[in-house]
Amino acid sequence: MIKAVLIDIDDTIFDFEKCSKNAFKKTLKKLDLSYKEKDFLYFNKVNDILWSKQKLGEINIEEVFTHRSNMMSKYFELDIEKEIFNDLFVEFLYDEVEMVDGIEDLLSYLSNKYQIYAASNGLYDMQVNRIKKSNLSKYFKDIFVSDKIGYEKPDERFFKKIMDITKYSNDDLIMIGDSIKSDILGARNSKIKSIYFNKENKKISNKNFTYQVKKLSEIKKIL
Repeated sequence: MIKAVLIDIDDTIFDFEKCSKNAFKKTLKKLDLSYKEKDFLYFNKVNDILWSKQKLGEINIEEVFTHRSNMMSKYFELDIEKEIFNDLFVEFLYDEVEMVDGIEDLLSYLSNKYQIYAASNGLYDMQVNRIKKSNLSKYFKDIFVSDKIGYEKPDERFFKKIMDITKYSNDDLIMIGDSIKSDILGARNSKIKSIYFNKENKKISNKNFTYQVKKLSEIKKIL
């Protein structure tokens, strides 16, 4: 029987593209660069490539940040220390809390039935700050983030650490997330049920999830 819910943060709680775009614009302004949509599209392409490699275990989060900063500094031909671009972007992203439609209603509903835990890759301080700033912290029993846990999803040790801390077994838990590679495969490998938030209605050939929804509101029919 499900007793607790694990929920991903980026692109499940917060709309990462909207948050990212806002932080990107602020970064360019700080560097005295004008915003152009084509520049953000390139930034998104860089992000997609690097985060895909991270989710496959080919690079870690720190390497994502280093490569991203190097590539963007080269793209804009910036005469600055290479890490500055990423440092500025992360600083601005720290406070971005554009929420996915329906998330607060879902958390309110789930909190009356289950314990809720955030389960995210990324930076602990940033994710905690965003949860607090969005006034969603009241719904969470705890927030688990990879840089504090010591392992990144989909590593089974990420989920084992959560189970060790919460004292819940895999049968007690269900994972909600938008990433097949990180959330769904990570949960499956840890024998945890999952709900795949497929907001873009992607065609998935290998159905490793327990349930699939296109809108967060559909989760109420499952839990």
